[in-house]
Amino acid sequence: MERHTQPSSIDRIAAEPEPVTPDLRGLTSPDGAIALMLSDIADAEAVAERIGPGRWEQLLSDHHALVQGVVADHEGHVAKFDRDGFFASFNSAHASLRAAVELQRSFPELATALEDGAVAPRIGLHSGFVLASPEEPQGRNVVLAARIAAQAEAGEILVSSSLKQYTERDPSFRFEPHGEYHFKGLVGEHTVYSVHWR
Repeated sequence: MERHTQPSSIDRIAAEPEPVTPDLRGLTSPDGAIALMLSDIADAEAVAERIGPGRWEQLLSDHHALVQGVVADHEGHVAKFDRDGFFASFNSAHASLRAAVELQRSFPELATALEDGAVAPRIGLHSGFVLASPEEPQGRNVVLAARIAAQAEAGEILVSSSLKQYTERDPSFRFEPHGEYHFKGLVGEHTVYSVHWR
C-alpha cells in the first residue's frame, strides 16, 4: 500500500539529481552504510495558509535553525533544504534516530510560539549504501528514505527495516510495524516501522 499525496518538499528533494549523492566521504559507517533522513512539515501548504505568510516565514527560519543545530549535534550533515523540507546524512543509524527523536521533541516549542500546536514535522529514515553501480543507482536509497517519509503523518518517525536492524538492540528505541509497501520506482516490498518517541 502507498498513500498518494501532493508533491512535497521531500518529493522534490528526492526527484532532483543534484543532492541525491552528497559528498559522504568521512560519513560512512565501518560497513560502508550511512543513515539518510528526509523530513518536512506535515501539510505544509495548509499550515502556511492558516498561519499567514509572515508567521510561516518565521517558522521556516526557526525550523532551519533547529534542524541545523540538532543534525550537527548528532554529527550529521544537512545536504539540502527545500523550504520546509530537508535531507540529511549521518555516519550512524543510532545518531540519525536520536536526531529524529530530538527534532520531534523540540519542534512543539516552535509551534507554541505560533500558538498553533497542530504544526509538526514528519520524518523518514533509512540506512543503506550510496554507491554508483548498475545494481545500486546513486539515488535509490535517498528515494527510499523519501518514500518512507511520505507515508508519515504529522509527528511521526518512520524507518526502514534496515535502519531498525541497526538500532533495535538499543533499549531506548521502540518500534512498531507500520506496513508493507510497494513504492513507485523501487523494486520489491518494503517493511516500514514507526518509532515510539513520546
